[in-house]
Amino acid sequence: MALRADPDGIAPERALVFEVAGSLGDFYSQVGRIPGLEFLLEDEAEIEPSEDFYGLQTKKGEQVRSGKPMGGRLYMAMPDVRALKEILRLWDLFRQGQAMPWGFAPWGTLFDMLSDLRAWGPQDRVLPETLEYWRERIAKRPDEPVRFEVEMWFHERPERRARAIGDVEGQLAALGGQVVSSALIEPIRYHGVLIDLPPDRVRELIEHPDVALARLDDIMYLRPQSVASIAEPEEAGEVGAATAAAAPAGDAIAALLDGVPVANHQRLVGRLILDDPDDFAARTPTAKRSHGTSMASLIVHGDLQAGDEPLARPLYVRPVMIYDAASDAESTPPDRLPLDVVYLSVRRLLEDDGSEPASAPTVVVINLSLGDLNRPYAGRISPWARLMDWLSFRYRVLFLISAGNVRRWLPVRNFATTAAWAAATPEQREAAVITALNSEKATRSLLSPAEGLNAIAVGAWHADEFAAAPEPFHLKDPFPDGGMPNVSSGVGLGFRQTVKPDLLFDGGRELVRASEDEGHVWLAVDAGGSYAGQMSAAPDAGATGRLDFQRRTVGSSNATALMTRSAVRIYDSLIEAGYDIPRTHAAVLLKALLVHGASWGEAGSKLEEAFGPAGKDWQRHRDNISRFLGYGRPQIDRVLDCAAERATLFAYGDIEQDTQDEFDIPLPPSIEGSTQLRRLTMTTAWLTPVNARHQQYRSATLELLPAGDKSFSLAVQRMSGQPTHVAINRGTLSHCVFEGESAVAFLDGGFLKLRVACRAQAGALDERVPYAVAISIETGIGSGIAVYEEVRAAVQPGVRATAGPSRV
Repeated sequence: MALRADPDGIAPERALVFEVAGSLGDFYSQVGRIPGLEFLLEDEAEIEPSEDFYGLQTKKGEQVRSGKPMGGRLYMAMPDVRALKEILRLWDLFRQGQAMPWGFAPWGTLFDMLSDLRAWGPQDRVLPETLEYWRERIAKRPDEPVRFEVEMWFHERPERRARAIGDVEGQLAALGGQVVSSALIEPIRYHGVLIDLPPDRVRELIEHPDVALARLDDIMYLRPQSVASIAEPEEAGEVGAATAAAAPAGDAIAALLDGVPVANHQRLVGRLILDDPDDFAARTPTAKRSHGTSMASLIVHGDLQAGDEPLARPLYVRPVMIYDAASDAESTPPDRLPLDVVYLSVRRLLEDDGSEPASAPTVVVINLSLGDLNRPYAGRISPWARLMDWLSFRYRVLFLISAGNVRRWLPVRNFATTAAWAAATPEQREAAVITALNSEKATRSLLSPAEGLNAIAVGAWHADEFAAAPEPFHLKDPFPDGGMPNVSSGVGLGFRQTVKPDLLFDGGRELVRASEDEGHVWLAVDAGGSYAGQMSAAPDAGATGRLDFQRRTVGSSNATALMTRSAVRIYDSLIEAGYDIPRTHAAVLLKALLVHGASWGEAGSKLEEAFGPAGKDWQRHRDNISRFLGYGRPQIDRVLDCAAERATLFAYGDIEQDTQDEFDIPLPPSIEGSTQLRRLTMTTAWLTPVNARHQQYRSATLELLPAGDKSFSLAVQRMSGQPTHVAINRGTLSHCVFEGESAVAFLDGGFLKLRVACRAQAGALDERVPYAVAISIETGIGSGIAVYEEVRAAVQPGVRATAGPSRV
């Protein structure tokens, strides 16, 4: 019998739910004393304390009740139905106060740590967010059918799946509902159905969530409809000046999955490869093609206010959204499941299906500036994120996914009135906003699918190129000195406590307006426009036929688009430098290089101070900073440009389970014996296969370790202002910075000796894992040490490595 932190891969008739109230550590200790139970990782779902179950904490030497959430929800896959019934029988005896039968005494101790134990049932299928979604939907449109999703238990055999879906259709027919669409994606064990149900029947489910659909054994969850939706900007924009630039050439290496763009806009004409097989353009008026046009413009040109040159390559664009007049927004099609739309789009892009060739097989980076508004990440990985992980490994592509924008009002309790807010100093307002964001972080999480492992999730940094912006009387800049994430940018962590968002990148300065209610101030974010934001191409909102409009916007979508632009620039700089990067490893190499220049900077210090002393719980304290900053904001120019005092090397290859690749990197001789401050930056990235049936999920874990001296022959130590050594080993990105200035005699023959080790984590690892490493060695500017030239001269004969080519 095996405990799991999520129900995926468990047969419905053998699923047992444990709700732990108390310390999960104590619970697992007791699990270890029961033969036959497998100890696995904890779920992230937390249980609010009740009158019967609560934790204790010590205050002033006394044990007092703690109000902190406790425990979690775990799942047990029973070997058969008989065993499930036997465990439930023991639980009933325990609840009745009876002694455990002979040989089962440890179970009594285990049961004492539970608030509930039950077979998978209606209360597990109907989630609290689903009930809330139903109520809101009926309140807005009381006479219309309610559309929501049914997530089925996945069955291997087609005939069993057919019987399961037949039962759902039969129940729907009896209730007056219908199936709108369905999707079966076998590689990620997903079977989903989009349905309509009359509002009266939904009201019955709200009142009695243990009847009708909720009792069908083949249903895992009833969920809110997944939807990515971006409201039309309020400002029409302005006319932009005409520009001339060389036409793009070569193959597209980046793709944009987004709304329909205005492809003949003066900023985009001749620069896009538009592939619209579903004819979403026919369902999106030209005047409403805002988001796709803006994202394409930001990728191609960057912030127009910076005046940068456009990309030299075309951009492949596949529309996955249409215009929804009811909400005045660009949204994923209401009659389809979004992950199915994305799945089919990526397959068409990269796979020859025998009847039609791949539409853009050279693409290695895919921009997804979208997120599911109805599924903020809450501890359990979403099917959409599982799909991104599988597609990434299957096709060797890097997904850049926006962290999402949480635009709900933010309570700022440090100020009782808007007058007090306005009268405060900028420093006081900034401190109050940081405190508020920390207090509300549980309700401002990433939007799925940003929680996945293989993708890079991108949050929005409070910066743009709007010079001499006017100061509005009704808006305030929460971070006037910049250097912080935007107020609305979704916060992590990701699945299995991975560092998410991975990176923050410029998403426009996001101003706020204040209101007061309930005895304190509330803040709402401004969407950009006349006073702040990044400039990009825009449709003519007046539908007069003009093709030269532009407008300012802000958000994590913008940051993701600019990160995609950076990926293309890095790729082209490598090609121009003479490197031949194979299609199979371009994505994972770009993943490493995009992160390689990242750091927390001053933002880390601000949050460290704002969140208070770490004390003994310093790892959790550091994880909390990582929720907001990830690995930090990358300095892309550190990858693109050379510096006399810095040498950056990279390597890529494939690695198998229980093997390691070793690298000997020559150190610059002038550093030996020097007391100049030196820095070592090491980044490892890989694309892991995933196992949806296994608790660990991540099939491959890689580590970059010393193969010689533990201080890397440089007498350097790990810096404090970055994610912990534990956190960086949870995902598929490891980025770490070391510094030192003590004089040292080189060890290991003057080489930096490193090894990349691979081990399986979720069952047997039968496939080779693509990976890349980037290493930078540097001294302070003006040190007089020619690090680049000395390393380059030593590397020219070739770095010994079993993984693949290595470059300076």
